[in-house]
Amino acid sequence: MKLSDYIKLNKNEIISFVGAGGKTTMMFKLAEELRQNNKVLVTTTTKIYIPLDDRYDFICTDSEELSSFIAKKENGIYILGLGVNSENKILGLSCKQLDELAPHFDYILIEADGAKEKQLKGWNEFEPVIYDKTTKTIGIIDIQAFGMVINEESVHRSEIFCEITGAKQGDTVNLEHLLKLIVHPKGMFKSARGEKILYINKVEGPNDLIIANSLIDEIALNPKKFIDKVFIGSLKTDVYISNP
Repeated sequence: MKLSDYIKLNKNEIISFVGAGGKTTMMFKLAEELRQNNKVLVTTTTKIYIPLDDRYDFICTDSEELSSFIAKKENGIYILGLGVNSENKILGLSCKQLDELAPHFDYILIEADGAKEKQLKGWNEFEPVIYDKTTKTIGIIDIQAFGMVINEESVHRSEIFCEITGAKQGDTVNLEHLLKLIVHPKGMFKSARGEKILYINKVEGPNDLIIANSLIDEIALNPKKFIDKVFIGSLKTDVYISNP
């Protein structure tokens, strides 16, 4: 099955991606699956690096020209933003601009969170930035972060991560830390809209699978069952498993 089958995408879905350890990869994998027969908007409410040329069909980073893409009828992947900063990152769209663009696309995929390319993160009060018409929020967690040393080199906003999880700087990431990162009111899904989907990434070996299944078991025991769906797999190998 395709990645979109596990997520169970419907026409006109607006998906926001949060977390760390695979957001951009998943977003573009989904866009590629939808590319041929749909007009797909790929954008951000924060910042993303300009993708390689083969990942998109149309690109615009000039705010004054965004409206011209409303009239285009061609299927494909559209990368739209407000400009490019000194880090070669595309600047995200506002909710008002998304409101104007949304009716003219079959699917909208939004990177709504930044992690500085680190495996885990903590969230400040202003993030993630979720578009209010989001129909699915996909939270991504890197299972290979289990056992990793917690410091600012490996965890984005490590101090906030420690506040959320109860960890200390220099500790190694354990199952309880990952669980709290997912279910805490200030954790991964704190600003989520629509259906809440957890994807556990980098399940690429027997030990990864054991840890991922243990994490799923712990999530199932949590009294606040606000996650609607969980699935696991590897974006690297394109192998996925649905949680019954």
